[in-house]
Amino acid sequence: MEGRKLFLPKIGHVKAKIHREIVGTIKTVTISKTPTGKYFAAILAENELIQPEVSYEGKILGIDVGLTHLAITSDGSKFDNPRHIAKAAKNLRRKQQSLSHKVKGSNNRNKARFLVAKAHEKTANARKNTLHKLSKQLVDENQVIAVEDLHVKGMMKNHCLAKAISREIALKKL
Repeated sequence: MEGRKLFLPKIGHVKAKIHREIVGTIKTVTISKTPTGKYFAAILAENELIQPEVSYEGKILGIDVGLTHLAITSDGSKFDNPRHIAKAAKNLRRKQQSLSHKVKGSNNRNKARFLVAKAHEKTANARKNTLHKLSKQLVDENQVIAVEDLHVKGMMKNHCLAKAISREIALKKL
């Protein structure tokens, strides 16, 4: 790391947007490329900080992930499903239909494939952003969080509920 540049062996110095200061010694750097052509570097660093002690004192919250609402908490708070995700999914559908009409191997198909990749990325980013904001809010306000346990594999077989249930899985992973 030298200012806004990241040094990679065999490549050299690469311009980078550093989002936070790297504390400790860098162990590995993993470079990944998205289908839209963006590069990301995941940096693993080891630091000598002492881990805080685990405490179970404070506010306890239970979360029920629902189909009508994104999440319902034990204190009665309800978080609505975001509307912008449905809009992004509609845009994605339109782009995929356009891609399916293109001739394989043509330049227009490659352009359409890039647009589909951008729509996928936008939809994924919208979902991640919503879930990240919600999870950060819940973690900041509560000490212990409990989430219900469901038989998701069986519920995914219902094609009417599969999309809403897959959203629940993403929320639980956070």
